[in-house]
Amino acid sequence: MKNLLIYHFKTYLKSYKLLLPFLIYLIYLFAAYGIMPFSIVSSFSESSGVLFFIMAYVGFSFAELENPVTEQLVLLRLQNDTLYYLSRLMVLMIIGFVMSILGLLYPLIANIVNHNQLFTRSIQFEDILSGFFLHCLMAFLGALTGSFFHPRIIKNRKLAVLLLFFFTVMGLSKGALAASFPPTRWITVVFPPVFEILGALTGMDFFNLPALLWPVVWGIIYGLALLISQIYILKRVKF
Repeated sequence: MKNLLIYHFKTYLKSYKLLLPFLIYLIYLFAAYGIMPFSIVSSFSESSGVLFFIMAYVGFSFAELENPVTEQLVLLRLQNDTLYYLSRLMVLMIIGFVMSILGLLYPLIANIVNHNQLFTRSIQFEDILSGFFLHCLMAFLGALTGSFFHPRIIKNRKLAVLLLFFFTVMGLSKGALAASFPPTRWITVVFPPVFEILGALTGMDFFNLPALLWPVVWGIIYGLALLISQIYILKRVKF
């Protein structure tokens, strides 16, 4: 597994496709925290929402980069396709983990530089833990959503881009759609539960774990469903 992870990381880093989303997120953080003070919960919620979209791009670009010939050669040598596809998804999880650290570390450092005046109240250890978990969860959902539109799952790449855009936008805006057209509430369940998770944080001054329990559980279930489905389809759909 270690060698696989190193191989995937080297391949992705050499493509320089990670540079753009990293810079975009860094620029967003710089601009977003340029005016103070902020509510801790709302700022972390917004930052994690942006990370969802960025990681969706990372997941999609990572899947696009895969070379069918190289993949077949590695699979022949490895003789374990489940491990191979799982290792690729683990690389995305690690990237999401690093981006989550960035999303949390930047405001924490900015808060220290600004003599603890960045937020409307003093930040607590529980805020840091909750904020980090929130960023990791949204990165997890974004990466798996993007990687699901794999070239072997959707061969038409223009269609794949449109579907990815539609799914990510609907993940955030499906609450407004369900409010306007209640019958769509059961249809929108197929989209990432971004609205459910971030919507549960609306108006909060502190992270309320009981209120977040079901949205977080649903987010984890949805992400695992994407992970399992992707591995299953890729094993079934041959080159």
